[in-house]
Amino acid sequence: MKQGKVYIFTGDGKGKTSSALGTVMRAVGNKMRVGWVAWYKQESWKLSEIISLKKLGVEVYLMGKGFRIKEGKKKLIEGSMVVDGTSEKEHIEVARKALEKANELLGKVDVLVLDEVNNAVNEELIDVADLVSLILKRGNTHLILTGRDVDEKVVGLADLVTECRKVKHPYDKGELAVKGLDF
Repeated sequence: MKQGKVYIFTGDGKGKTSSALGTVMRAVGNKMRVGWVAWYKQESWKLSEIISLKKLGVEVYLMGKGFRIKEGKKKLIEGSMVVDGTSEKEHIEVARKALEKANELLGKVDVLVLDEVNNAVNEELIDVADLVSLILKRGNTHLILTGRDVDEKVVGLADLVTECRKVKHPYDKGELAVKGLDF
């Protein structure tokens, strides 16, 4: 029995989730069943890619409560999605539920995207050992992991690792994301 591939899209530049979306488009075009579990994103954000994924028949699970901003560094940016009013305990709880959902989907979908799971490991919302366990149990399910600062243990298990490197970004000038291009 052949195991599913493990693809990682990481780095500090734009394109990690976009790369996952492109791969999902190919999978859907080949009549593969696809699941998408997101660690930070939430339904209330009305993200364009999620609307598109649902139209394509992708099983989408937005498990997050927003991007985590550590205590002492909390900031509210009006009109932005980077608003964190969630407790540390709640961030950990929803991250663990996302991992449980991902484990449930193994073997039920052909391709499973773990959107921003690398961030969740790096921020210690989930343990790297639990992600490694999921990867080892994947069977025929192909996994796509996105997010910054991927752990070297996870890199060691990957078949493909692509790093998206930021050269220039509108955020550097204080410009917010553009609907339809960035979300």
